Amino acid sequence: MPRQARIDVPGQYYHVISRGIERREIFTQDEDYADFLERFEAWLKRCGAKCLAWCLMPNHFHFLLLRGERPLSELMHHVMTGYAVNYNLRRNRCGHLFQNRYKAILCNSEEYFLEAAPYIHLNPLRAGLVKDLRDLENYLWCGHRALVTGDTDGILCASGLLKHYGGGETAMARYIAAMEVKAAELERERAEGRRHNPQFTGETKDLIEDILRKAERVEERPLRPRAELLAEAARLTGVACGDILRPSHMRAAAKARAIYCYLCREQAGASGQELMDELEIKQSGISKLITKGRALLAGSN
Repeated sequence: MPRQARIDVPGQYYHVISRGIERREIFTQDEDYADFLERFEAWLKRCGAKCLAWCLMPNHFHFLLLRGERPLSELMHHVMTGYAVNYNLRRNRCGHLFQNRYKAILCNSEEYFLEAAPYIHLNPLRAGLVKDLRDLENYLWCGHRALVTGDTDGILCASGLLKHYGGGETAMARYIAAMEVKAAELERERAEGRRHNPQFTGETKDLIEDILRKAERVEERPLRPRAELLAEAARLTGVACGDILRPSHMRAAAKARAIYCYLCREQAGASGQELMDELEIKQSGISKLITKGRALLAGSN
């Protein structure tokens, strides 16, 4: 069964997660980490997105992103595909590198955001790659280092993260305090010998695991057929389906095509190339139609 297109809304925060196929390593040397981050930094800028927390681990990665004007799927597709191709070429390897699609969880509450940011940055401590919070400052592949040392890594938007901790001169102290609390929870559980999922601890585990389960259930819902979306665009605009699909200078038809493009991208998972072929429009035209369709639907709500 095809999976539902992700909710992908400009200006919203997303916790993005992916891991290696069969939980295998996707980063085995510094060159791998650097290659991935170089691609990520470039596409982050192209898509107008902001990264508020991030961490690369040997077999998975986490990002806390503020979605820009261009789709999150575009950013992640180019980064992951380009990296996987280069990874395989360097090792004379073939086959998939990542397990399924990445997960993108909408952070629709401040509570989740404030749990996700420390959770992401504490991954190296949780996995035993660093010995304590001080040592975490030496872990190169995590946004925490750039934040507390003041080094610009080209990826982390420090001001964007710290505004969630009140902004101003005391924001960094609040962030560090939150990290210390979560690190202490982790150490306490280890000392007490509790059995727990190594990916999560305490209340963070309950909140994030619950949302991950919901996200997995959502992904199993079917995509909407494009014919159904075409009919919806026709109903909303009063333009015949045939007129939506053929080039026209009529203003109503142009609006209908914009709405149809946006619905197909968001609810049918249609690629830009598929829409270009169907509507006989160049890539730049498709991007403009999707943006216009989003604005038209937002204005009607």
